[in-house]
Amino acid sequence: MGANGFPSKVYMPVIEKLGKMVAAAGVGAGGVGGELHAKMHDYHPHLNLGVTNDWWGMVDSTIDEARALREQSGEELVGVGHSAGGALIACAATKSPELFEKVVLVDSPMFNPLKRSLFSLGYMLPDAIIDNVHPMIKAAKQKKHEWEDMREAEEFWRSRRLFKSFDQEIVDAWLKHGLRTGKNCGKTKLIFQHTAEQCMYKTTPMDIPVIGTKNGYLGQYDAVNQKGVFLYSNTYKFLDKRDVAFLKERFTGLTFHSFDDEHFYPMRDPSGFAKTLHEHI
Repeated sequence: MGANGFPSKVYMPVIEKLGKMVAAAGVGAGGVGGELHAKMHDYHPHLNLGVTNDWWGMVDSTIDEARALREQSGEELVGVGHSAGGALIACAATKSPELFEKVVLVDSPMFNPLKRSLFSLGYMLPDAIIDNVHPMIKAAKQKKHEWEDMREAEEFWRSRRLFKSFDQEIVDAWLKHGLRTGKNCGKTKLIFQHTAEQCMYKTTPMDIPVIGTKNGYLGQYDAVNQKGVFLYSNTYKFLDKRDVAFLKERFTGLTFHSFDDEHFYPMRDPSGFAKTLHEHI
């Protein structure tokens, strides 16, 4: 599962490279020796017209998708999620711990209690304030989401500073799967409404029952016995050292490993990230 605003198919270059590694190693995966059977799941389409008051629908859709895949394949599942995708998998693993044999959470928004409390208090502010104070919410709100045609959209995205740091295969996958051109008006738009991205930030589960949030209590921090790996950036620009220390103490079933890149490591270096996944799955 992908980061907020990114369709999971943008990660296909990673999956393709991981599949080749699995095949080369001749390790059984998905019940077939030397093959990798990956199912990409997107949660944004479940947001009602790009607006949501909580993550419950997305958590439930993740559980339903995982349960159906497990029943269909008859195999154990590994849930892999980057950023918001990892947080959703953590919520799903709490609600249905039997779903995943292990999880791989990649630099996901899971914070120490003090930071979560401060975030929760901030999210209680009126939308008119928080929309212009929170940098990620503000950026999502102001995000360009419509172009005259695909050519104009491609020029726009290839010129963005963040996308210039992405591997070209990832950029190509974004242009293919992250945009759509309407049949009637002909304009090119984001595949997910930018308001959905904004709402995802505003309702990230903080799980502070005493204070309460718009999200209620999803149990994101309760999957303490879940097995797997938590990968985090050693630049500490997204998660800080106190977050990592808290998570290590909280999630005793997970092993923690840092990587030498920034939050968008999977997009910046899909080959390196595929190798990292191969080492830990």
